Amino acid sequence: MVRETPSTSDLGVDDRPPWGHTILLGLQHVLVMYAGAVVVPMVVGSALGLGQDEIATLVCIDLVLAGIGTILQSLGLWKFGIRMPLVVGAASNGIVPMILIGQSKGLPTVYGSLLVGGVLWILLAPLFGSLLKLFPAVVTGTVITLIGLTLIPVGLRLIAGKDPSAPDYAAPGNLLIAGFTLLLVVVFSRFLRGLLGQLALLLALVVGAVAGWIAGMGDLAEVGSGPVLDVPAPFHYGMVQFDLPSILLFLIVVLVLTVEASGQGLAVGQVVGRKVGPTEISRLLRVDGLLTALSGIFSGFAYTTFGQNIGLIALTKVRSRYPVAVGGVILVVLGVVQPIGRLVAAIPQPVIGAVAVVTFAALTVSGIELLSEVDFSRAGNLVVVMVALGVGLVPTGAPDFYHRLPFVAQVFLDSGVATGTVLAVTLNALFHLRRRPDA
Repeated sequence: MVRETPSTSDLGVDDRPPWGHTILLGLQHVLVMYAGAVVVPMVVGSALGLGQDEIATLVCIDLVLAGIGTILQSLGLWKFGIRMPLVVGAASNGIVPMILIGQSKGLPTVYGSLLVGGVLWILLAPLFGSLLKLFPAVVTGTVITLIGLTLIPVGLRLIAGKDPSAPDYAAPGNLLIAGFTLLLVVVFSRFLRGLLGQLALLLALVVGAVAGWIAGMGDLAEVGSGPVLDVPAPFHYGMVQFDLPSILLFLIVVLVLTVEASGQGLAVGQVVGRKVGPTEISRLLRVDGLLTALSGIFSGFAYTTFGQNIGLIALTKVRSRYPVAVGGVILVVLGVVQPIGRLVAAIPQPVIGAVAVVTFAALTVSGIELLSEVDFSRAGNLVVVMVALGVGLVPTGAPDFYHRLPFVAQVFLDSGVATGTVLAVTLNALFHLRRRPDA
């Protein structure tokens, strides 16, 4: 049952702030995850040689589906949705398979594979959920810490750029506006109270964006151009086609995303103080599967539950799921009302990157807090953490580390979170699995 409360302090998961607060908090969740939500369609569209109009269509479809998934995760519907403050977005793990299959066999085959993979994901969700007993505190704390440490470089790349050889890489102007935004976060967090204090990140992002636009960053010229409304249509690239090798490739991606999404579910449970069991994980995974299956019809992407906003929850202490549900509605609006989406897309990347670094660092701290409760005098716990973190951070520190391995191996190993999670679970079982008395 929903309990409405006049204050946003000490809110529980099922408490709803006043509507004005809820909308502002929801917007803050959207802005934290927005960059991650739109980067996948931009990369895939560019790699497949699609025009700007087609890429814009992919972004529109992506935001609408991400919004629907976010609403389902937050509010729940039947057996779908964990009913916690989690957002959904296009998974970067699906970029390479989409490009490879799209270039060789066409987008209809890509979307046929996504449709099949999503349906199987829904059906197998209870099986994945039953494996939750393999995630004690030492594993969960390691996974949360790993997620945060893996995401921080994403924010740094938004600030400095992705190509160190580019002439504008780490340009002083970018560093200056990012530093200014971080300073605003500190000042607003220190001196603002109540709702304004909880909106420190949003306020810093707005002020930083305005400062960036004044300094000539970001392109506002395109905000007023193009259609006002655009609703995704089914089978935009033609009727889906099915190809067994392509389907198997996407099933590998589904396996990786299942491990990652389960970690996100455990992470949010730890942050909001609610127990997450097999039933909750099954509900979470069904949403990811449903959105991936819908992508086969509406030309979207492989979807997964994001962890970007978990750090925001830890930072603001607002655990309510209703602002995130409103954030899902905002995502749908951004995908349908084009000028609004174009305005948000025009926010300078260094500003978004600065806010992202703070929120991802907050998530890392949540994992460290959980690990502080682990008994490291117990044999094996230190080994679990150091090996899982060390190996899990390989793709972050050395992106080409596995590039000579077979493609199937790369799909899994290039996801540091998935690799680290599997290692943490395996090593924990190795050290702590109880043996029979006669063994």
